[in-house]
Amino acid sequence: MAVEEINKQGGINGTKIEFIAEDNGGDAKLAVTGVSKLLEVNNADIILSSFTHITSAIKGLVAEKGKVMIYAATVRDIAQSNDLFFRDYYDAEDNGAATARLVAKNGYKNVAFLSEKSPQCAEFEKGFEAETKGAVLMTTKELYSAEATDVRVNLTKIKGAKSEAIVVCGWRHEHLIMKEMKELGMIGTQTFHWVAPFLPVANTDDMKKLFEENKAISTWYGVAEENNTAEQKEFIEKYQKAFGMKPTGEAVYAYDDIYILANAIKACDKAGKAKDSQCIAQELGKTNYDGVGGKVSFNDRLSNREITAIQVVDGVWRNIMQ
Repeated sequence: MAVEEINKQGGINGTKIEFIAEDNGGDAKLAVTGVSKLLEVNNADIILSSFTHITSAIKGLVAEKGKVMIYAATVRDIAQSNDLFFRDYYDAEDNGAATARLVAKNGYKNVAFLSEKSPQCAEFEKGFEAETKGAVLMTTKELYSAEATDVRVNLTKIKGAKSEAIVVCGWRHEHLIMKEMKELGMIGTQTFHWVAPFLPVANTDDMKKLFEENKAISTWYGVAEENNTAEQKEFIEKYQKAFGMKPTGEAVYAYDDIYILANAIKACDKAGKAKDSQCIAQELGKTNYDGVGGKVSFNDRLSNREITAIQVVDGVWRNIMQ
């Protein structure tokens, strides 16, 4: 959608953007094959990627060709490894800190921590603890495997600790966690989540009822279902008209990223360097863009995205930061 809009406005100083997509199906091997084609056959100037395992698999190929890459993943190290790599996504550590502020704002002094075992959740916990500086006591911590299909044992231990609230880092298991909390009579102990409705299975009407019953609060990115800005409402309407569905946070960030890239390339084109990766990277580093997903800038090639918070009110996730 962004490419079409920019091209209708004359493209990049008269040259239209060509957007080529290769579907990797979430498979790292297919991603390597797809990126090889983009680089060798299509001669792509810039690579867009998402997910840590996909981006990690292709980063070497992109680096060999000296191309700029913008990727969407929670980890920082890929961007930190190469001056031409930029990350635009929500940050695990920043979300942990934001969650800590939400917990403190709601007056809790001690919490239980329920988390899957993953590098992302470790960073989330790190951010949470750094922000609280000991002001919020973590009374108990329960970790479970990312492949877990039942967390009742973990929840039962948390129930026994009688914490005031529960902090959850379990985006893969939100649907499981809330249902089992209901079964164990734990609804009523308020929960604080990281991107709770990330997966469709956690964003059904039944799940929203559980989240609302428990007054759950989640950090979020992109747009909420309600209480968005005027610009976000306009984007949502355009997106639904074009694709017949509501936009995800990824759609919002991708839309902004194309405009950010276009601005960087336009600046380089004026100096006759439209295909110069070093010039594009330098211009990206100067980014100060007010997009659909909020203000965007980069610090050491990591985007500084505004973190919002959402809560289910009357059956819909509302932005409670507006």
